[in-house]
Amino acid sequence: MYTFTVRTFLAGLCALIHLSGCATVRQQLGTALISDEAEYALGEQVAAQIDSTQKALRMPTVQRYVERVAAPLIENALVDRPGVQYRLTVLDDASQINAFAAPGGFIYVYTGLLIAADDEAELAGVLAHEIGHIVGRHSANQLASQYGIQVLTSIALGQEADAAAGQIANIASQLGSARFSRDDERQADRYGVRYTTASGYDPAGLLSFFEKLKAAEGGRRSSVEKLLSSHPATDDRIQTIQALIERNGTSGGERNRERFMRETAPLRR
Repeated sequence: MYTFTVRTFLAGLCALIHLSGCATVRQQLGTALISDEAEYALGEQVAAQIDSTQKALRMPTVQRYVERVAAPLIENALVDRPGVQYRLTVLDDASQINAFAAPGGFIYVYTGLLIAADDEAELAGVLAHEIGHIVGRHSANQLASQYGIQVLTSIALGQEADAAAGQIANIASQLGSARFSRDDERQADRYGVRYTTASGYDPAGLLSFFEKLKAAEGGRRSSVEKLLSSHPATDDRIQTIQALIERNGTSGGERNRERFMRETAPLRR
């Protein structure tokens, strides 16, 4: 009953407000309903579950490189949502061209995505997009809508210890293929373009990566289906990102292909 009320309330607000503003309203509402402390506590539990079931990459140089790429993006994101303590983990699975964000600042990137990308700007674009989901509180809001705010907060704060383990495992298993709303994806794209531009990267990196996924959709479907299902690279979305770049005059910036290929070379051996 509570879950239905939250979902209906969100839908009602979005129906009354212009489409472009809906994600902002959901972010503000999420802040009021789910405290940052509860979101961070939930994120820590979900991250612990992911860490126990997924294989982290045992290549410290690659892990540190991805963290360096993310650092300026995170610095810019902290302007929009201060206080988040981000933690980035590279997961060792070359078959998964995927990346996802957990509540509270946890970001995961599969080695398959690093192998599929062509340069640093594409990696930065994907990371900035995932950071945008955290800034927008999209995972937390989606989970609150699905499970109910009282249940989610109780689990996060350890008030339902008996039921928490199963719920946390279920939440963790969903994140890699969670499908966000069109408003959430658009907002994350806007953040992605803003953060990559502010960090000196070519914001078209995100665009070129999604165009690559779109081209691969008909062929290597099994290897890209998780990222396509959670972040659909539709023609409309690609055109929207292109228009955003052109409207803001943010074309140009670094691609850093040579450095990217050098730093990720161990994955291709």
